[in-house]
Amino acid sequence: MSGAEFSIAPGTPLFHLERVRLLNNVPIAIDLTRIPSELVPGFTEVDFATDSLYERLAEAGLELLRADSTIEARQADEYAAKHLVLKVDKPVLVMKRLVVDNADKPLFTSTIHYSGDRYRLRTFFSRSNALSRTKRGR
Repeated sequence: MSGAEFSIAPGTPLFHLERVRLLNNVPIAIDLTRIPSELVPGFTEVDFATDSLYERLAEAGLELLRADSTIEARQADEYAAKHLVLKVDKPVLVMKRLVVDNADKPLFTSTIHYSGDRYRLRTFFSRSNALSRTKRGR
């Protein structure tokens, strides 16, 4: 992802945070997050191995409202295979996410590669009663 999803000028500095996510010391995901640097001054000095990204974002005054995500199955390339301890071409789930604030301003993007055999996606969908009544003609 480039700076285009942020509606900012090409070449605008972005803070990049890449982490290998572990569960019981087993790598389950590679998480690459990009944030316009002007929104997160001082983040280059933070040790995100021990510090929470979301807590730091809140401290920076960023109010996350919603995320738009896409998830697709892919084959692990050499980079993903190395960091997730997989064979090249094994299945991975790739989630691309754009997080926006309450003014619909893009705050950050993330691309997460999940090990296909170590990750389960659970989703929940609901429909408001008002929407249901409107569609039924009430």
